[in-house]
Amino acid sequence: MLSSSPSPPSSTFSSSSHKNAKLHLLIKSSRRRKTTTSKSTRIHRRRQCLAALTNGQKVALHYKLTNGETNELIDDTSARGQAVEITLGSGELFPKLEAQLLTCEVGSKIKLTLDPEDTYGNFDEKKIQKQPILPEEMAQVKEQVQPGQVVQLAPNVIAKVVEIGEDSLTLDFNHPLAGLKLTFEVDVLAVKDAPTLFGTPMVKFTPPGQPR
Repeated sequence: MLSSSPSPPSSTFSSSSHKNAKLHLLIKSSRRRKTTTSKSTRIHRRRQCLAALTNGQKVALHYKLTNGETNELIDDTSARGQAVEITLGSGELFPKLEAQLLTCEVGSKIKLTLDPEDTYGNFDEKKIQKQPILPEEMAQVKEQVQPGQVVQLAPNVIAKVVEIGEDSLTLDFNHPLAGLKLTFEVDVLAVKDAPTLFGTPMVKFTPPGQPR
């Protein structure tokens, strides 16, 4: 009815086969495109996971801290079973250690030895000071502290008790790790993206002179 002259049966069969062939090719082409897209997505995700760390990100890590000269163990978060979380670019890490972390990715392990001037500073004899104690307070002081102990005098002030005299207390205000070479072994466990403002990562900022 659609044609002015009837087509022979063989011609009709040939046309149907041609249509089926086209449909078959379209299905194969569609499957090929889906497979290619899936592979591309997997590769892209893998690259995202392996991207270098950036400022503002929260990073979970384990670290082992040892004396860089004697290899004496100072701290090991793995042994304590307690990973730590830091924010890159917020001043929580020593600059050279943070710079090394910024070249890392999740799963990276680094080992770095830092000199005293890059950590807690060199030991300063001037920071050993004698504090006068009133006679009526001395008995209470002797009950509470002993030489060698570390005491907290204010929220951000700690000192080591060097000697308890008759009317004074000698304190060392150097950091307990001052003057030591320190070796850090760090294992990067996980990372969270930094909060952003209009697409720009935000980091914590503390104005100079204010406590962090």
